[in-house]
Amino acid sequence: MVRLFKLLIFAQLLFFVGPAYSQDKTERDLIRWLNSKPSIKKIIVEGNDEEIFSDKKIRSQMFSRENNLLRAIRGDRSRKLQRESLWRDTSGIKYLYLSQGFLGVQVEEKFEPILPDSSTAKIIVNITEGRQFVCDEVTFAGDYPEELSAELEKVGEKFRKSDVLNPFKAREVVLEMKALLANNGYPYASINYSLDTLTAPPQTDILFTVISDSLVHFGPVHVNGIREFQEAVVNREITINSGDVYRRKEIINTQQRLLESGNYLTLSLNPDDKVNPAAFDRLNPKFILNLKEKKPHYISLKTGAAQDSLKDLTWTLAASWGKRNFLGSRRLELTASSAFIVVTDWRLKEHFYRARLTEPWFLGIRMPLTLSAQLSPGVRTPIEDQDYRKQSWSLTASTYRKIGSKLVIQTGFEYEEVNIYGLSEEQQIILKREEGIRVQRKVFADITRDSRNNLFVPSTGSFTTLHGEYVGGILNGDDSFLNFQTSWSRYQVVWPGWIMATRFKLGVVREFGKSESVPIDDRLYLGGANSIRGFSEKGLGPQVIDEDGNSIPEGSNILLIGNLEFRYPILGKFWGSLFLDGGNGFRNQEEIDWDLMAFSYGTGVQFLSPAGPIRLDYARRIKTKYYSFDERFHLTILYAF
Repeated sequence: MVRLFKLLIFAQLLFFVGPAYSQDKTERDLIRWLNSKPSIKKIIVEGNDEEIFSDKKIRSQMFSRENNLLRAIRGDRSRKLQRESLWRDTSGIKYLYLSQGFLGVQVEEKFEPILPDSSTAKIIVNITEGRQFVCDEVTFAGDYPEELSAELEKVGEKFRKSDVLNPFKAREVVLEMKALLANNGYPYASINYSLDTLTAPPQTDILFTVISDSLVHFGPVHVNGIREFQEAVVNREITINSGDVYRRKEIINTQQRLLESGNYLTLSLNPDDKVNPAAFDRLNPKFILNLKEKKPHYISLKTGAAQDSLKDLTWTLAASWGKRNFLGSRRLELTASSAFIVVTDWRLKEHFYRARLTEPWFLGIRMPLTLSAQLSPGVRTPIEDQDYRKQSWSLTASTYRKIGSKLVIQTGFEYEEVNIYGLSEEQQIILKREEGIRVQRKVFADITRDSRNNLFVPSTGSFTTLHGEYVGGILNGDDSFLNFQTSWSRYQVVWPGWIMATRFKLGVVREFGKSESVPIDDRLYLGGANSIRGFSEKGLGPQVIDEDGNSIPEGSNILLIGNLEFRYPILGKFWGSLFLDGGNGFRNQEEIDWDLMAFSYGTGVQFLSPAGPIRLDYARRIKTKYYSFDERFHLTILYAF
């Protein structure tokens, strides 16, 4: 059977092998030669119009590649003739032409050995391009609800007059129309399109024939797999109601909500036509929801090493116990963590204990509320031959609400208390200053709107954030200030394969009440790989000079950033970029001046790893009145915005 299969495959290739070779070799010799996987020495393209696609462009669409030293070292399969070479080559070239409106394109490919030893091969590709068709009018026919006409026509507007006629785009439009009908009660709708390619000049109308079929309503939902969690926990996440008009998006929404609850490993929600075909009602389909629950209890252990600010090596151990169905559907997690100084001084450095409770439906609304309490008892630490202990505790509460699929609103508060035992009041003030201990209590709010099509390499959409904090004031604490930051990023394709990304960011922090300034740790900093490249991290904005003449970042009260970046694919998972950054930080609004703005430009290369782009940027500062020329490399992960 295997041998017969090979003969069938190579029989298809016989037609494409050069006549001279077929005259000199027997069929068995031909199969033996193809089985030897000869190296590809040359690829010749014939019949293409260079003004439309160059030979280089056509070769780039092929699976086959001319052999070279680099491909040989990598062991690249494409440098040798493979069983799939023929159809992968021709399919790639046809896709290129069809997507540009050449509906009658024909591609033939043949392989010829390069004599005398036949260890290498020559590929000859012959292309018959045909005419290039463009769009004229988009029309609709068939039987569908009149109230959906405007929405269907809006989808059809993706074909504009005089655009090249892309059949793959037509199929995408058909799928979008089917989704539109399925979300309005017509899941059995059928849609076809037809093109008149016999017209001259090569302009053609596109006719979409739409048959909506019957209006469908949801039937009841039967749930399987409930073991540890209450049935009400499942039912409140289901957005399908018996008798409602069928909408496919509600099926997807139900599955997303159930997965977001964190209680289920897998789930499936499907009509019961396959389970019970005899009783299936196509106009009122019942649904079967199959669930596989997570275990209600879990234990996690974490450990790791790090370097602390005093250059000691610390080792951290943490353990958590959790219950997912605490008091119904609430989640409880208890955590204990300890950090030890090792090697230089074997002792306990700090430890804390935390309890966290999550209510997934706060006030009966799908708006998860998380309450957390943490206690750090502290450890006795010697200072000037006197032991002291720093104890702290905190309470936090936060909740968020998703509005649609793009908008998220989050708000909460944090309250903390720090007590120091074993030191006089004057010694406590000195210790707090030296260790940067400040008690802060705050309320915050975040608004995020994300319409990006991809988290790591977005090519369309935008990302907008608004962040506000009220610290101190009526909440007391050591500091009182306001913090407001907003950022807007947009992504769009400007050339085939080229993505333009832009970002504007504004930040303002301002003290009030008894505070004379914003704490240095809460001020705004910029400079570095994710803001203004060409400067060191925190190397831009107000600076102070220390006793040794070194420049120390002071932090800004106002921050302005603008970025422009072009991203494009290079080879495989490697991408490149060109960028221009600008902005600065200021102590107050009186300092804001165009002459004080800093600018840089440069280029970068990224490797798209599973964890996100690994980025290497080379940036050069633009010389201005206040900033001299300089250059810097930045290596980090993820795009700057």
